[in-house]
Amino acid sequence: MSGSNVGRVAPALAFAAIVATLVAVRLTRHDAAGPAEPRDRSAVAMTKLRFVDVTERAGLAEPHSHADLTGESAMTAGAAVADVDGDGDLDVYLTRVGLPNRLLINDGNGAFVDRAAAAGVEGPAGGSSAAAFGDIDGDGDLDLIVTPAGGASPAVYLSNGDGTFADATATSGLADLPALGDAALAQAHGVTLSDFDRDGDLDVLMTHWDAQVPAALADAGANDIEPDADGRTVCPRARWLAARGFPRAADAPANRARLYRNDGAGRLSDATADLGLPFAQIMGFTGRFADVDGDGWDDLLVTGDFCTSRVFRNVEGQRFEDITEASRAATDENGMGSALTDLNGDGIIDWFVTGIGPVGDAPAPLQLGGFGNSGNRAYLGGGDGTFRDATDELGLRNGGWGWGAAYADFANDGVPELVMTNGYSIGADDTAESADDPIVVWERDGSSTRPAREVARAAGIRDTGLGRALVAFDADDDGDLDLLVANFGAEPVLYRNDTEAAHWLTVRLDDPATAGNRSGFGARVRVVTASGATTRWLIAGGSYESQEPAEVHVGLGVQERFDEIEVTWPGATEPQIVRGAAADRTIVVTRTPSGP
Repeated sequence: MSGSNVGRVAPALAFAAIVATLVAVRLTRHDAAGPAEPRDRSAVAMTKLRFVDVTERAGLAEPHSHADLTGESAMTAGAAVADVDGDGDLDVYLTRVGLPNRLLINDGNGAFVDRAAAAGVEGPAGGSSAAAFGDIDGDGDLDLIVTPAGGASPAVYLSNGDGTFADATATSGLADLPALGDAALAQAHGVTLSDFDRDGDLDVLMTHWDAQVPAALADAGANDIEPDADGRTVCPRARWLAARGFPRAADAPANRARLYRNDGAGRLSDATADLGLPFAQIMGFTGRFADVDGDGWDDLLVTGDFCTSRVFRNVEGQRFEDITEASRAATDENGMGSALTDLNGDGIIDWFVTGIGPVGDAPAPLQLGGFGNSGNRAYLGGGDGTFRDATDELGLRNGGWGWGAAYADFANDGVPELVMTNGYSIGADDTAESADDPIVVWERDGSSTRPAREVARAAGIRDTGLGRALVAFDADDDGDLDLLVANFGAEPVLYRNDTEAAHWLTVRLDDPATAGNRSGFGARVRVVTASGATTRWLIAGGSYESQEPAEVHVGLGVQERFDEIEVTWPGATEPQIVRGAAADRTIVVTRTPSGP
């Protein structure tokens, strides 16, 4: 949710109300006739994008969860995409609450068969939230970590190499988390694998939303805080909390957010305190690693509720330094989803954060005294660890009650689109405002100076479920990116991309000398054509409760070939060059032993 509604209206009582209130959901929100038209959209924009709902024919038409769940359960519906069986196409893992998780193996044409039970990865008892694939034990195949939707430990599944997995939770180091006690709303919302210390194995970050509002927010004065006029400094609520030492509610259990180091063999040890990460102060949703200050080390950016989003500089893998205020980012009031990408085409990493805001001219979800409803943030990076808030000039502020986001070139024309899910319902108080808001798709005309326009309906994307995770990937192996949406309480939705064909290139990385991080997480990929250059990064994880595939997809438009691919591997200062060839293919770039 954002827990943000709590603390603005009688905080001590609001949590109890959330727990006691049934979640209003609908089991079907994308039937053949389409849902009712969105309330605030009288005109349909024109767009080149064309999508078709293929959920049923793809074999995905099963609900995420039971519809009678309450409270924070409505905040989860996860999706992870990876080539699980090594056959070249992309498979899907869906987390669920009250039902077993699904491991959907792709037949290569976009049809999926559930193999979770046979593989032994149906998930922890009580339900799951997020999941991530990666080679945890360094043996060359993909393992799986699943976070719980309640008080259980995360589940760690090590691949046996034959399509089945062994439960290694007990020996992983992830089973030693503090007990939650009666904190029924506590939930881990994200798991991200990354080699932040560049030792060649994948470390594990878990983000955790906290059921306990910091005690300071119960202070009546918390509702009188006003946003800073310049819009550049950290959210004033975060500053207000920091001045009080981020006190936790009485008898609150410890926050379970952790960053674990990997010993290379899959044994994980809690390094949170040693690394200087103040996770007790963060009600975290999504964590991503990327080098935003240009020093060659992947920094950590965390979105969090109650203005607790943070930017941490990675100091050579030994510690993290909180540079949030100096970065001029993290002014968001209720950060949930996160996309790290190049939003304006300057070759520098930017940061898009989903938040709570109105859709179009509709009233903001939950009327909270003008605080907490200021929408998304689009932070343009300076390449030195600083950002500039360009939300309004890019036209990206109002997307509803935001969750997952994806920045992808669906048209393969070199100008990516931005998609986000939204929607929240805790009952009669806000159902009319946010429970039925549609997915938002922003399209640009190629100019970084013109605001984006919203085109979801025109493109055929009509889902109005309680969207959470969202992943763009090539489900049917035809060279364009399709769209998967995970909805709480309803079935997921798979939209096949039928946009007119254009040229494309997919780049996958292989570093044989690096056992755990063979996929090259942290690498910079630059594709050069006659029309210019596109820069992307292989960033582990994904937006809210999601994992993107370990590849870089670039639209080439009318260009039938590329001139070169430049891959700057983690820790390298000079790129490895791959000479030009024909477009419309997937290229695996293998790191050369003597190369950069």
